[in-house]
Amino acid sequence: MAKLIFTDENYAGRVYKLVLEKTTVGRGDQNTLVIHDSSLSSNHCEILMNGPEVIVRDLGSRNGTFVNGVKLSNQQCQLKSGQTVRFGVVEARLELDSPSSEDTATDGTAIHTMSRIMRDRRRELKNPKPVDVSMRLESSDSSAHEDHTVITRRTPPLEEGATIAAPEVAKGLPRKTSKRAVIVIATLLVLSLIVLLWMLRARQ
Repeated sequence: MAKLIFTDENYAGRVYKLVLEKTTVGRGDQNTLVIHDSSLSSNHCEILMNGPEVIVRDLGSRNGTFVNGVKLSNQQCQLKSGQTVRFGVVEARLELDSPSSEDTATDGTAIHTMSRIMRDRRRELKNPKPVDVSMRLESSDSSAHEDHTVITRRTPPLEEGATIAAPEVAKGLPRKTSKRAVIVIATLLVLSLIVLLWMLRARQ
């Protein structure tokens, strides 16, 4: 499990677990991880989980996103365990659990890697994560903000009989894209085979 441990004085000790494939970070309430600090932009950056990799992508923030002190200018960078990420002036350290034997095993082929990813996705669909994994961070410094709430979880009100779709539902979209990609590749292979046969016949 990947998690961010905040280290700056206003949010020291707060922990946010990265359980989604994409976590948006910013001052705006529409983000998954809301940090009410004036140094952050409304849509500051996003954190992407790609298997064991954690990628930080800046979204054109005003005060920048930094990985180990290096500013990202509308670009992305891998964040490794023990490294720091800074959103404006708010800093956190990434911690990763020790990799399992499955993660450390050498994958011989891309097919094996893809099958592992698909297996993980099927496992996630069978065991969905909690619907609301968002977090709001407020500064504990009384001079920084009027609202002094430490951490609150955003749970939207539900009407009677209403249900919330889990974030994993959206993961069905890449499967459609994968099917399209397979169809396109298969079509290109068939066309290439036809052209090859035509060229062989032309030589005869």
